[in-house]
Amino acid sequence: MKYEDIEKVNTEIKKTDIKGKKYAEVSERILAFRKLNPNGRIITEIIDKTDNDVTIKATIFDENEKELATGFASEVKKGLVNSISMLENCETSAIGRALGFCGFGIDGGIASGQDMQKVEQFKQKNRKEEIYSNMYISYDEATKIVKTAINELCRKQGIVVSDLSLKINQEIWSSLEELNLQQLKRLEYELSKINNKTHKWHELYNQNSKIKIVVPENQEVIYRSSHYMFGQEALKQAGDDELLKGQIIDNYLELGTDLTKVIKCKQQEY
Repeated sequence: MKYEDIEKVNTEIKKTDIKGKKYAEVSERILAFRKLNPNGRIITEIIDKTDNDVTIKATIFDENEKELATGFASEVKKGLVNSISMLENCETSAIGRALGFCGFGIDGGIASGQDMQKVEQFKQKNRKEEIYSNMYISYDEATKIVKTAINELCRKQGIVVSDLSLKINQEIWSSLEELNLQQLKRLEYELSKINNKTHKWHELYNQNSKIKIVVPENQEVIYRSSHYMFGQEALKQAGDDELLKGQIIDNYLELGTDLTKVIKCKQQEY
């Protein structure tokens, strides 16, 4: 296997765009390796494992049993995906790094597309959401608020959650549970308009036989939106500062949300 061979096969690798930079998925690195070494070997070994974390080593051999490179990866049992597939994700990362050290798909760096997606998810989890000038709530709290709004919309619009999940998977190749905060906000907006006959997802409207009363077609949905709940949280943070509360109310009103209204809702988990 010559450098020229690796250089050529790298031109055939499909890349994933993450924050404007191209990264090769592990599957693409494996495919490139197999093109040059159809009988080569990829060996993985668990170096350390507990109930909550794992470290795996991957070793790459060519067809002549010559060791080409090794790669290590660690994962912790945290989050939706790793709580189920910590070992599998760790093995994939280790293989991706080892193949990267061999020279496969490293234009964007040794890290694979999957690795960079994890980095972005970590950044999102540790950032805060601004709800008013110099007022913040945690990413997790903001996510919970948007999901609460989505729950209410599903009930008011008579949406079957399994149908919604399938639609999301078809549209963006992701599960409902794995959507980030910005994607959830966009989903909330779309669901608030889904009773419009011209909406692209209108077929999901009023399909839940368990819900007897839904918002009529083409009528505005009155519900506790995430923007409304963000505003209410900002008012709580303002405490006894009536001047600041007034400024918050005025600011949200300019953006189309009246925080002085009392909006009741019946929550439904999804």
